Amino acid sequence: MLLLYLYMLTLSACVLRTASLPANTVVLTTARGAQLQGTVVDLATQKTLSFEAFVKAVAPAQVVAVGEEHYHPDIQAFELRLLQALAQHRPQRLALAMEFLERDMQSAVDAYLSGNSDAATLQTQIKATPAFIEDYFPLMQYARQAGVPLLALNVPRPLARRVTQEGLQAVAESLLPPERAYLAATFLPMTSQYRTYFLQAVAAAHPLSEEQRDRFVEAAHLKDDTMAESLAAFLERAADMTVLAIAGRFHFDYGLAIPALLRQRRPRVTMQRVTTMAVAADDIVDLRDLARETLADYVWFAPPRPETRAEN
Repeated sequence: MLLLYLYMLTLSACVLRTASLPANTVVLTTARGAQLQGTVVDLATQKTLSFEAFVKAVAPAQVVAVGEEHYHPDIQAFELRLLQALAQHRPQRLALAMEFLERDMQSAVDAYLSGNSDAATLQTQIKATPAFIEDYFPLMQYARQAGVPLLALNVPRPLARRVTQEGLQAVAESLLPPERAYLAATFLPMTSQYRTYFLQAVAAAHPLSEEQRDRFVEAAHLKDDTMAESLAAFLERAADMTVLAIAGRFHFDYGLAIPALLRQRRPRVTMQRVTTMAVAADDIVDLRDLARETLADYVWFAPPRPETRAEN
């Protein structure tokens, strides 16, 4: 389901090449996609930043939240570069957290990081797809190499599917303690803003009955609530750490999902939200609109997915 949310948020693509904007220059109103591709923009000022200036700006935060387009190799390469740079800025004070890793995978992840299992064993244990291995496993390999803790954030998919079929209360009451621990210990209430956000992202493309909508929203909120609790619990133990948290754009954009739920648990958490956005070369991007909508603190603009570039 998470891929569906993200696909609703991506931009269309076509091709026209012009020079990229130089770093640290003010973008007053709008810019072409070709100028923005490969650049970071600070939405508060509409200023493009060098990668080094961007890393320096976000490194002091407790959470650097990157909202991504899944399985986009340019975006995952940016995330790896950011992980490596933050590890240099915050040696021994950095953790990585990933939406694609679920709480029941944590022991397998820890065994891999500690050297007690190898990559093939871990990939089998977490049922990694070839696409995951290609796009995301380099992040896990670097975490092992650099001694960066890795948090499995999410609800196990079978439990989330059960919520879409049975409802959250019925599922939670049926679970024995070992499985119940894979969900948030306490469930925060869902806001009307979250419900509207979810339905606008999903329901328009996937008509659902009212009962189905309620359960799909419950399952989505459970995932965000659990991921927020995972981050809060880690920061409770290690408040001096920075966590690079990677999840689909739905979970971080506009601050309505994980950021809002995390702030309810840790009101004083410091967070920098970074969204990644694929733009075609001749797209016109109004940076003022993105800033007014509080999309994120920073945007890293990517080219279209490689498989679509030849079509544009």
